[in-house]
Amino acid sequence: MMRLSRSLRKYRWLVFTGWLLALVPAIYLALTQSGNLTGGGFEVAGSQSLLVHDQLEELYHDQGSSSLALVAAPRPDASYADINDAVALLRRTAAEVPGVSEVPNPTQRPPQPDRPYVLSLRLDSRNTSDVAKQLRKKVGVNGDQPGQTANGRVRLYVIGQGALSAAAAQNTKHDIAAAERWNLPVILIVLLAVFGSLAAAAIPLALGVCTVVVTMGLVYLLSAYTTMSVFVTSTVSMFGIALAVDYSLFILMRFREELRSGREPREAVDAAMATSGLAVVLSGMTVVASLTGIYVINTPALKSMATGAILAVAVAMLTSTTLTPAALATFGRSAAKRSAFLHWSRGPEGGQSRFWNRWVGWVMRRPWISALAASLVLLVMAAPAASMVLGNSLLRQFDSSHEIRAGVGAAAQALGPGALGPIRVLVTFPDGGAASPEHSQTIGAIRQRMTQAPNIVSVAPPQFAEDNGSALLSAVLSVDPEDMRARETVGWMRAQLPSVPDRGTARVDVGGPTALIKDFDDQVSKTEPLVLGIVALIAFVMLLLSVHSVFLALKGVLMTLLSVAAAYGSLVMVFQWGWLKDLGFAQISSIDSTVPPLVLAMTFGLSMDYEIFLLTRIRERFLHSGNTRDAVAYGVSTSARTITSAALIMIAVFIGFAFAGMPLVAEIGVACAVAIAVDATVVRLVLVPALMAMFAQWNWWIPPWLSRVLPSVDFDRPLPEVDLGDVVVIPDDISALTAPNADLRMVLKSAAKLKHLAPDAICVTDPLAFTGCGRSGKERQGAPVQGSEQDRGRDPGQIPHQVDIDDEKAGVGVGAADRRTGSNGHTNGTAKKLVGGLASRNGIAKAIVGAGRPVHPVTLWRGRLSVAIDALESETDTADRPVYERRSPVETTHVQLPTGDRLLVPTGAETLRLKGYLIMCRNSRRDYADFADMVETLEPETAAVVLAGMDRYYCCQSPRREWIATQLVRRLADPDPCDLNDEQGSEADARPDWDEIRQRCLSVAVAMLEEAR
Repeated sequence: MMRLSRSLRKYRWLVFTGWLLALVPAIYLALTQSGNLTGGGFEVAGSQSLLVHDQLEELYHDQGSSSLALVAAPRPDASYADINDAVALLRRTAAEVPGVSEVPNPTQRPPQPDRPYVLSLRLDSRNTSDVAKQLRKKVGVNGDQPGQTANGRVRLYVIGQGALSAAAAQNTKHDIAAAERWNLPVILIVLLAVFGSLAAAAIPLALGVCTVVVTMGLVYLLSAYTTMSVFVTSTVSMFGIALAVDYSLFILMRFREELRSGREPREAVDAAMATSGLAVVLSGMTVVASLTGIYVINTPALKSMATGAILAVAVAMLTSTTLTPAALATFGRSAAKRSAFLHWSRGPEGGQSRFWNRWVGWVMRRPWISALAASLVLLVMAAPAASMVLGNSLLRQFDSSHEIRAGVGAAAQALGPGALGPIRVLVTFPDGGAASPEHSQTIGAIRQRMTQAPNIVSVAPPQFAEDNGSALLSAVLSVDPEDMRARETVGWMRAQLPSVPDRGTARVDVGGPTALIKDFDDQVSKTEPLVLGIVALIAFVMLLLSVHSVFLALKGVLMTLLSVAAAYGSLVMVFQWGWLKDLGFAQISSIDSTVPPLVLAMTFGLSMDYEIFLLTRIRERFLHSGNTRDAVAYGVSTSARTITSAALIMIAVFIGFAFAGMPLVAEIGVACAVAIAVDATVVRLVLVPALMAMFAQWNWWIPPWLSRVLPSVDFDRPLPEVDLGDVVVIPDDISALTAPNADLRMVLKSAAKLKHLAPDAICVTDPLAFTGCGRSGKERQGAPVQGSEQDRGRDPGQIPHQVDIDDEKAGVGVGAADRRTGSNGHTNGTAKKLVGGLASRNGIAKAIVGAGRPVHPVTLWRGRLSVAIDALESETDTADRPVYERRSPVETTHVQLPTGDRLLVPTGAETLRLKGYLIMCRNSRRDYADFADMVETLEPETAAVVLAGMDRYYCCQSPRREWIATQLVRRLADPDPCDLNDEQGSEADARPDWDEIRQRCLSVAVAMLEEAR
């Protein structure tokens, strides 16, 4: 990701140009793609219904399922002349469309003013959707309103599969527009609340729109070669904008966090891409892999919806990992600045939240109670799923007042409820001659048995295929073809009819619209366990690759299963039981059978999004500290704001489609919204920390052989390059070069001399434990320091140079600090205790100085550690000044040494805070000068953001409870160092331009006041 980030920054204008070239044609394609979509696609390969369908299309042209019909429905005041004129108009309209002709219907009575009239049509073309659009336009259908005659006394409708597809495409386009009118403002409000910057909020929003448009263009290209459902557009819009905004939000939040830690913008972009960018790639791959499980069901409708979702995820991943770094490299500083008008969004953005730290601590202290309570909540939410009934109906996707449903109702009134969807029974004779006298008895017996089936009104005489190899029997139902009783009739016929002819003499297949729906539902029910297994396995593998932990991967899969079950339960409560019907969610008898597998795959993918983001944060911290509790607290507290913001955006998108979309889309929206809400709250904030506390010793377990096989996924931030001159080089015998009681700061300042005297004596260690908190020599020989990157990368037997310092004699670091009893604000004035916090942060809390002689790592980052040591050893300059105690360990980061090793040092932001603390404690001229030099490398606004949060790091021990940030503003606004007139100190410090120093300090003070507004 580092190389990619650097390349994208370098060639960002090429990136913008490339996406612009892709976006322009995609806009045109997206506006025209609905013409290639279909409302069908529910055929199941190898099923009886598909076999009958294909035979009708090939050998029974007059009975093909691609027919349309025109309906004239008279009003109560219509006359015979009105209905006759309307029927004549329909015949003229049909004749004007090429490839359309009328089909005689023996069951249709002559036109009457009290009964609708149905004009059945036959099409030469199989593209019934285009023909239906022409007919709808000619008869005057406008949106969801029917056409009508000139005097308005007869309503005109177009019905059939093609008309359903055309109406669904039009409805989908309207629903997407309505949903986005809700979604875009809500997303913008959430982003403004998160970032406090219009520039920062615009980046994710623009990427979301770009993702949807480009994906719609790809859907158009695919629809020219394969069947694509009309519901693809809703799926693409829903997941495209949600994921693109979420992914770019993750990267942008990390970018701003890195800026606040003192990185340059280009380094912050690389750091964000190396951490959150990599998590986005893994998350996107997981979502894509999860969605591929739907292909197991092998039906065109579900495969097309899965394909659309996969395209949306892939494009969202591409835009986030290419356009985001390019945009940040161009507009990064603007995106990092908060608006002066958005005062309500000016809370702390980065760092650990004390609230979430306390919350996680409470949960991890009571893991069993927390886990049981959370599991009980999820099980209660999931319980209604046991009552789920699956069904399928395209007609049900329209409101009861929609013209397509009114037209079907009028046709049912004219011909009967089952006339529009008869059950088709195909009798195939292997030896041909279906019309011969010897086979007529078999056909008659089958027809007789069909009349005995439940819910059958009549069975039409047989019709024979053009090749005379089969006979077709059509049975009219007394119920709606989509009714559950109609499916029972199909099941009865499939069980009874094959046994009527003698074995081997004829084959009986039952098809028709009802059989097609039944086959689809049966296929979904049969294959969903397999889909679940595949999706769960994919999620397990992706989590295993991400976190290198068998337990965490298994836990993530099980937690997601609970989220899916809760989502299924919500479907039953909202739609089957009608608990929210007052909010506009229609109560229905069954859940669309397409919804459960889609929700399963999508929820697994989306839940893995947050799972990977959280666990990689925890793992990133664990690799640095080796402490599970600290890693969990850090991961949850630092990611809670990001995950909550991302979840709010995704929930808002899903709810928008739930209210604006057709029932199938509404079901998907409600289920996914509930799953995300549950996953981002109950699972991430309760179950994850509770289970990690319960299984502490197993959290990071992985078999050695599996660890060797799995590829390494490094979530560490990019490491800045350092010069060898910044590394303290020291010989084995430190006493040969320094006085026995030398201050460690003096050793740092003599680094160049030490390097010259002993150029080969380099000790590189990882933990920042420079005051005696390393393991004892004996312990170190037995086991490396936990969390030490250097020790993990060192060959066996290679022992680094070490310096054993007796803190009672040498007085270096620990000795110098421990003999002091004055309060320096850092845990009662002892350097040992503060570094104990550092040691705990680095997973070596148990190795703090005790008996014996501690081992000193002597490779130090010269500049920042000098400030850190000053802060450790400094006391307040006067007794009446407030004493500030450090609340938390020093924030650290890694640097890359020329040897390839990593060294843990204070972050740039931490160094600035420490220098601010020194100004409060010592109030020396040198501190103001150093502070001004640091500010020169930063924008005053950036320094102000860092320093405005100092109260989270220091607390006042004085009874007055004075806030350190407030006192620091006062000192910076009017610097008055205690040694300003000290000529000797001035000469030693080379007397920098004091007016310039005052000006820089004042600019930071003003910026801090602005930040506090």
